[in-house]
Amino acid sequence: MSVEVRNITKKFGAYPALYDVSLKVGTGELVALLGPSGSGKTTLLRVIAGLEFPDTAEGRVLFHGEDVTDMPAHKRRAGFAFQHYALFRHLDVFENVAFGLRVRSRRTRPREAEIREHVERLLKLVQLESFAKRFPSQLSGGQRQRVSLARALAIEPQVLLLDEPFGALDAKVRKELRQWLRKLHEEIHVTTLFVTHDQEEALEVADRVAILREGRIEQIGTPDEIYDHPATPFVYDFLGNVNLFAGRAREGAVIIGEIKIPAPGMTGGPETPAAAFVRPHDIHVTRERSGTATLAARVRHSHAAGALAHLELERLDNGEPFTVQLSKEQFRQLRPRLGERVYVELRNVRVFPEGS
Repeated sequence: MSVEVRNITKKFGAYPALYDVSLKVGTGELVALLGPSGSGKTTLLRVIAGLEFPDTAEGRVLFHGEDVTDMPAHKRRAGFAFQHYALFRHLDVFENVAFGLRVRSRRTRPREAEIREHVERLLKLVQLESFAKRFPSQLSGGQRQRVSLARALAIEPQVLLLDEPFGALDAKVRKELRQWLRKLHEEIHVTTLFVTHDQEEALEVADRVAILREGRIEQIGTPDEIYDHPATPFVYDFLGNVNLFAGRAREGAVIIGEIKIPAPGMTGGPETPAAAFVRPHDIHVTRERSGTATLAARVRHSHAAGALAHLELERLDNGEPFTVQLSKEQFRQLRPRLGERVYVELRNVRVFPEGS
């Protein structure tokens, strides 16, 4: 079941949540809606679900080519799971999952034996078959979220919509559940959109990621595409740690301090201000100047806890701070000392005109 939204604009009073947003999601695809708070991602999900409606006649929502824009939520067969589970505290796990089937009209409600078989199959799918008689208060946060997902799947939705599904969980459980969600999706192949503000979560789980900013889609693509080829400075900065170096673009290169670095995509012409972005792991550090294209810096701080070592440096020419990530082996070989001079080579530099 494919999903398409066209020209969606939505305001809440004077507050504009979405501006003319269009998006296509293919059948069986898992797409993350990623962005900071207030970017419009949850509003877009609610419009798709039928919990909100576009403000203008141009705004359309289509399920597999069928226009469902004016269709109420209960007729769209979209399963919805929330961040805070929204489970019924007075019902056990089995009855929470069965709820959507039991409240159907008599004409469309499955027989009791069919409900029981369907719910048991779902509980096995989410690895909770032995918890059927427990109540939500007797479950961990991760278990409650899996019950919430099973309940959303019980109605056999055409589309599964997840709003910050792991946002209320601690980091370890979040990581376990997003791996579980990826595996689950590979088994059931239901078209899925999920909202998150966690970049790592989106890049790990989704087939494609749509990055929203101030009610607009800034970029959409596979995790590799948006991470390796960000379309705007916002996308580059939002997806993980990054250092920003002010520079000047001239003749297909960027000049930072006294060094000149090739900048693909920057055309010739008069010199203009530019912003050069470099990820911390793309900076090579040495004790000796390795060439003309190196900047002198001073070590301000270092720490090697965890899988990677981190250096905090400052440029000697203007005092601007920046960070570097090193492998443990590189860190042991360098053995940086507080206050010493080092030299850095900037690699995989991405340049954008100032103000873009």
